[in-house]
Amino acid sequence: MAPNQFLINGKKSLGLNPFDRGLAFGDGVFRTIKIQNGVPKFWKFHYEILSHDAKSIQIDIPSSRILLNDIKKLFSEPGNFVGKFIITRGVSARGYQFKNNIKCTRILLKNKFIPVKNEMVKKGVCLQVCKQKISENSTLAGIKHLNRLENVLAKTELQEKNFDGILLDSHGYVNECISSTIIIRVGSTLYVPNQNRAGVSGVTKRIIIDNAEVMGYKVKIKKISLDDLMKSDEVVIANSIIGAIPIRKISNKKWKPCKLAYDINKIFKFI
Repeated sequence: MAPNQFLINGKKSLGLNPFDRGLAFGDGVFRTIKIQNGVPKFWKFHYEILSHDAKSIQIDIPSSRILLNDIKKLFSEPGNFVGKFIITRGVSARGYQFKNNIKCTRILLKNKFIPVKNEMVKKGVCLQVCKQKISENSTLAGIKHLNRLENVLAKTELQEKNFDGILLDSHGYVNECISSTIIIRVGSTLYVPNQNRAGVSGVTKRIIIDNAEVMGYKVKIKKISLDDLMKSDEVVIANSIIGAIPIRKISNKKWKPCKLAYDINKIFKFI
């Protein structure tokens, strides 16, 4: 990848210090952001959650102004792109310990934006239940940290016909998809997986919960079993890059796309 496709600590660079703790331990956090004509979508939410996640593992991150300036440098031309901020704890000597004055490393990546096909949004996509389980750790639950090996392994299971995979926790409850939030609807109530012990609680989940009433739904956070999932009236997956997509099939269960994905995407356009 050319040097102008990423910045390290706000500067063009040919490489990362191999003693960076992000490489050695996955010691850091990240966020993936849609950039429209140089402007990061949902920036307020992304920065708030990035700050929360970093603070949860005792990393001090740069100010919003500094990160926005990085975006301005790297995404100067018009068009739609995907940016990814990676914030690591920084560079240290061998071993798990680190000094109190360690300085974080910030990395900004630039990627093409590939929109979802309109046919997928209209007709829905298929999911599969992954064999790979998601680990439980209440200390790290909800945090988008750099150790995403479970998602990597789950992705290797994914059959070509399926758009994404469902990750279950060790008790068999639905937690999330490999790359998306999963929401089920029963009547006028939206059910969101309880992620107190595992998973990533991101921008999309927050927007949906905050705007459920505006869309005409009640919302409840609960443990969702596979039986609950299969008996639901509607299933939708969403993330802040692709928006919301209806699910038409999981295993042998089929759904007809309704309007939840449309409602969520409409909310996304006005935030």
